[in-house]
Amino acid sequence: MSDFKLSLLWAISGIFIALFAFIFNYNFAPVSLPAYEFFAGPAMLALLLFSEETPFWPKLGIFVFGQYIIYFLVIFVVRKLIKLTQR
Repeated sequence: MSDFKLSLLWAISGIFIALFAFIFNYNFAPVSLPAYEFFAGPAMLALLLFSEETPFWPKLGIFVFGQYIIYFLVIFVVRKLIKLTQR
């Protein structure tokens, strides 16, 4: 499998992981999901650039897009580095 395809698959799985963590924390307010910051970390990193006054739907879009892009880039770069070191 190419690095690009593998990165896309991991990025899509990262979106589902972050959305699950977000929905769990949003609906079950008294109970916090353990390691929420770890699962949704890339998305929260993308949200640092925006204020708290940003409306919900654009913020959710940034959340998903940030999770996807960061997962994709990290997996792609790590795979390329692994291939370079094996030569």
